[in-house]
Amino acid sequence: MPDRRRHFLSGLLALAAAGPLAASPATEEKLKAIMQAAAARPPDAERLREREALLREAEAALAAGDAQKAEQGFDRAALILHSADTEMGLVRSYMQSGQYRRALAFGAHTAGAHLDVVGGAALYAWLLHAGGQDAIARKLLADAQVRAPSQPLVASVGRELASGAPHASGDMLLAPARLAPYSHPGHPAALPRGARLVAAGTLVDEGRMALVPAQAVAGGRRLWVRNGLGQLVPATAMPVRGESGVALLRLGSPLPAPSMGTVPADVFPGAVAFAVAYAQAGDAGAAWPLLRTGFVGAATGAQGDRELDVSMHRGLAPGGPVFDQSGRLAGIALPEGAGGAEGGARLVAAPRLRAAFAGRVALPASSEAGRLGPDAVYEAALRSTLQVIAAR
Repeated sequence: MPDRRRHFLSGLLALAAAGPLAASPATEEKLKAIMQAAAARPPDAERLREREALLREAEAALAAGDAQKAEQGFDRAALILHSADTEMGLVRSYMQSGQYRRALAFGAHTAGAHLDVVGGAALYAWLLHAGGQDAIARKLLADAQVRAPSQPLVASVGRELASGAPHASGDMLLAPARLAPYSHPGHPAALPRGARLVAAGTLVDEGRMALVPAQAVAGGRRLWVRNGLGQLVPATAMPVRGESGVALLRLGSPLPAPSMGTVPADVFPGAVAFAVAYAQAGDAGAAWPLLRTGFVGAATGAQGDRELDVSMHRGLAPGGPVFDQSGRLAGIALPEGAGGAEGGARLVAAPRLRAAFAGRVALPASSEAGRLGPDAVYEAALRSTLQVIAAR
């Protein structure tokens, strides 16, 4: 193994203690098969043409929302040639099927085994940052910038990560290192011109309903929601009741929902929490959500809402879910109201939501007490965290 690659992989392993880099048995078997194929005789021209056709078909399947077919196509291409473009396609196929931890494990291999292709490092750093592993993401991207200081993709990703709320646009949306899911089933034509992201939302009631900021549904606008897998459906606002600042959307068709209970009681001040939402952007493009870790603060206001770390909400659309360390829904993050810190956020707690929406939506409490890592929380949040999109 060349010294440069050995040094990079050693550094990657040294960072593993701080991030979710362990590969599952299935991923290890796939990597073994790819490496065995790489050790075989180089493919001839006919096999290379077959590979190119497989890559095109797999990318088309991914754009159409068929992540399983895409994975199968990228798998076949990977057995012809050990190449970064194929492996980035696999990483994105895992993400579009909601397998964040598998995508990370495979992304680690891609970033380390193909140092001459900085797209693998850019994609891996983006996914690490999205899942709350910012320190590792910045280290890996810095290494990539040293190797390729004039590479536009690395520079663009570096600027976006430095912003704290990265949003992919332009060349960052080009395959093979596309830094966002595809929107499906309706493609861009499903949304009219002028549609834009107005808030984040939380999928509930077995995928049939969503909790969103009440301000996002005001004015009789047409509404859609999209999850972190790129699945887009229309939604209808239900009449707002009470003063929680949260409204209810009925989805035009159910979205796949993770098994997610809510906390049985208010989380206590100082408790660690995970907030998940989307970068506040001017367009309505599909994106992966962003997870941030912080602390729940003291009660604020007469309703018993709680303060959240400013860092958990800065640059993000309001309305995303907040989870406790067991992966239970602790509440919804909304902008801080009167009497709070400027630019801060407040947690509308799950017990209050249960009371406000009793009889309209199921928000079952969970007694689960085991702790989850941020990677496991993020994997579930890909399905439960929604973009709320509006148009006149």
